[in-house]
Amino acid sequence: MIKAKLSNGTLILGLSALNVQKLKEGMPIVFDATELGYAGDICICYGATEEDIARDLMAATKGVQ
Repeated sequence: MIKAKLSNGTLILGLSALNVQKLKEGMPIVFDATELGYAGDICICYGATEEDIARDLMAATKGVQ
């Protein structure tokens, strides 16, 4: 994965084919984004539908919001 922040503040997240395969296998990508000037983590997830994503996120976080 490539992570970058442009001088205008735009965040760039470049996913490789391996990243996409892991996402499809139910393995979200989570990383500390402080290096990009964001105070917190970023989570990238995948699902065939929004309902699939919501279900997987609820299971992964045990409902924590």
